[in-house]
Amino acid sequence: MNFVLRIFNYRFYLKEILLVFFTYLLVEEMFSWLVVPNSGIVLSYEKISSLLIACFMVFSIDKLRFYEKVYTGIFALLILKLIVESLYIYNTVFQQLTMFYILFPVIFALFIKYISRIYDLDLLEFLAKFYLVTYIVFMVFYGRGFSFSLAEIEMNDYGPFSGDGRILHSSKIYMMIIPTLWYFDKFINTQKNKFLLPLLFCFVIILIHQHRSVWSCTIFSFLIYSFLSLRVKHLTLSKFWNVAIGALLITFIAYFFVSNLLPGFIDFMADRFSEIFDPAKEDSTGKFRADQREVYFKLFLQRPIFGWTYEGFEMPNPLVDWWPEKTGQHFHEGYMEMLFYQGIVGFVFKFSLFAFVASKAFSKKITQQSIILISFCLSGLLYSFNYVLPLIFWGHMGLCLYYIEKDHAVKEEHEEEPEDVKYYEEMSHEKIEERVNVQ
Repeated sequence: MNFVLRIFNYRFYLKEILLVFFTYLLVEEMFSWLVVPNSGIVLSYEKISSLLIACFMVFSIDKLRFYEKVYTGIFALLILKLIVESLYIYNTVFQQLTMFYILFPVIFALFIKYISRIYDLDLLEFLAKFYLVTYIVFMVFYGRGFSFSLAEIEMNDYGPFSGDGRILHSSKIYMMIIPTLWYFDKFINTQKNKFLLPLLFCFVIILIHQHRSVWSCTIFSFLIYSFLSLRVKHLTLSKFWNVAIGALLITFIAYFFVSNLLPGFIDFMADRFSEIFDPAKEDSTGKFRADQREVYFKLFLQRPIFGWTYEGFEMPNPLVDWWPEKTGQHFHEGYMEMLFYQGIVGFVFKFSLFAFVASKAFSKKITQQSIILISFCLSGLLYSFNYVLPLIFWGHMGLCLYYIEKDHAVKEEHEEEPEDVKYYEEMSHEKIEERVNVQ
């Protein structure tokens, strides 16, 4: 008997929710910490599941789309190269598994795309509500020490924490852009107030946690969302201006009350925001990133094709001495991590997915679901200047690729590939009928 579970207005078969839970949701550290509050266990699970997923994708290569086969084949060749290099130089099968995990996110994105296609998953609304509820529950349990202070807090296990009064790390608050965009889209298209309150709540979350990287990515995401929505005429200019005027009015009202109730708070936040335009400010994380970029780019130029690979772990850190030896260079910036460890080949392999998403953004066949995820995913290009993108981001990238593919297949009714259209339509109708019958 097929059991159906209704979660956040979405009906899952039991096998689907188990698959989504164990291969997708548990990769989100804010959520996994609520399940198992031990980063050692969580990381071990993530590493084991990553190896299993990679093996699954390689052995299922004949079931993949053409470009998915290309990426999976390149991944297999790069891993084979690393194995040969490790055996030849270090007499071990894989000297540093970190080299595998640096490349794996691309395969993880393709895996999420694959299972979304096989099970016809429509997870965007679920994800928006999942992140909002997960944040609330997390802060109820662990947010009592929240403050606007940036003073460091010593912890035995940092997990998803920021290590200061902001509680959550930037990569966790970054994911809140998804529910923000989703609630915003629902509000402007339905004009229903039930979407306004969670939308404002999401904005407040992003604002008060003070992660400048998230602030800039939020602005960037909304610019992309507005441009794409106007371009495909999901959003009219009149509605856009009405929303803009409403946003300015809410901002003015909020400014009036906050400036009177909390004198100095506006100046404090303005000073934090101004640091976005001064990333190399002395004694800031931006300055450390700039120093890393300068030092490691010179090293990258010495080995530009395949990078330093395992030798990068043998190399002493040229900037600081507080990390243990042979644990890697601990990059803040995603681009420099790939260039240093994997060279141009690895860099193109990993970040070319962004180029694919960006190219599809100019299609007039994309739906609002795709626009929301495209806007979020492309902000990853900006976020990568500040941090290495977390693995869960690439899962959302895979979901984005699925929505783009589905839009193309369903709406290209006059093209030469009607089998794709038939596939998606039959999957959707079959799934709806089965779930109704189960009910």
